[in-house]
Amino acid sequence: MTAYLYLETEGYLAFDTEQNFLKFLVPEKLTVINEIKTYDDGYLVMDTNYGEEYIDLKAVADEIDISLNFENIILVLRRV
Repeated sequence: MTAYLYLETEGYLAFDTEQNFLKFLVPEKLTVINEIKTYDDGYLVMDTNYGEEYIDLKAVADEIDISLNFENIILVLRRV
């Protein structure tokens, strides 16, 4: 399954698949995602306008009680 990662609005990052949509807070200073440096089982490292940012998508999904198998997800950066 493919998932798209993008900044939806100022201060919000979106993780979007055919079946799920997660939108969560990120630092407001995050205005550009240059690239996804690494992605492993829900944990990702992004190069951003201010340096590296780390996000654990699995922890975000667990917090809101959504079960996702991140090992089978191909993460793609969408530029909007």
